[in-house]
Amino acid sequence: MDLSLGTVVVIGLLCWAVRGLFVWLRGVAHRFRLPRPSLAPGRLEMCQGQAFREVCRRARNPGTRVVMTSYFAEQGWNRADAMLILAEPLKHGLLKVSGWRFGRYGVTRKGWTEYETKFIWTGGEGVNISAASGGFLVANVNSPQAVAHGGHGNRANAPDVPHQRLIDALRTDAAAAPSDEAVRAREYADDLDSAVEAQDADRTARVLGRINALLTTATAAFTLTRELLPPGS
Repeated sequence: MDLSLGTVVVIGLLCWAVRGLFVWLRGVAHRFRLPRPSLAPGRLEMCQGQAFREVCRRARNPGTRVVMTSYFAEQGWNRADAMLILAEPLKHGLLKVSGWRFGRYGVTRKGWTEYETKFIWTGGEGVNISAASGGFLVANVNSPQAVAHGGHGNRANAPDVPHQRLIDALRTDAAAAPSDEAVRAREYADDLDSAVEAQDADRTARVLGRINALLTTATAAFTLTRELLPPGS
């Protein structure tokens, strides 16, 4: 039996109301017995970018649900910290809360476009990855002997860095780094090793971007890695 336009509208309004009720109840549940934030105000902006990139990295494409609770724990962020950190990306529609339980997110198409625009884009013979204002990494990944070029500006004399040296430097520096940086460095080293072995250009480029982003905020522990990818080269 054909439904009238009025019936379709009523069904649509009911679905919208049910969805709104679900979102409201989920928000109440996530805020229930919320601990006090422990994050220093000066670190909020840095952590927002870091968390947004990590959600995108884990999602790999728009709409995929990722669980971030273990990542929050690794960073030492409690539930209030995590909600504060992700409030802006959620407010601007870059991320969306997914499901009922806390810590599950998805990247919207707007958020993925932002991620690609600010951190990943293709051009020329390699893949350029923006990691900070004025910074970049270029990965020429057309062969198993691919090399990484690092620095600021598009300079023709940027140093050639074999991937294996970069992987070894990351793992060595991670041994002396704070736990949160060490976890990321080891993960990026493993990811880069795997991507290069698979000759996966896109994945290699993404990992190099994460390494460059790590170096912009990491402690002095990453001396070997920075010698390979110096800021002024």
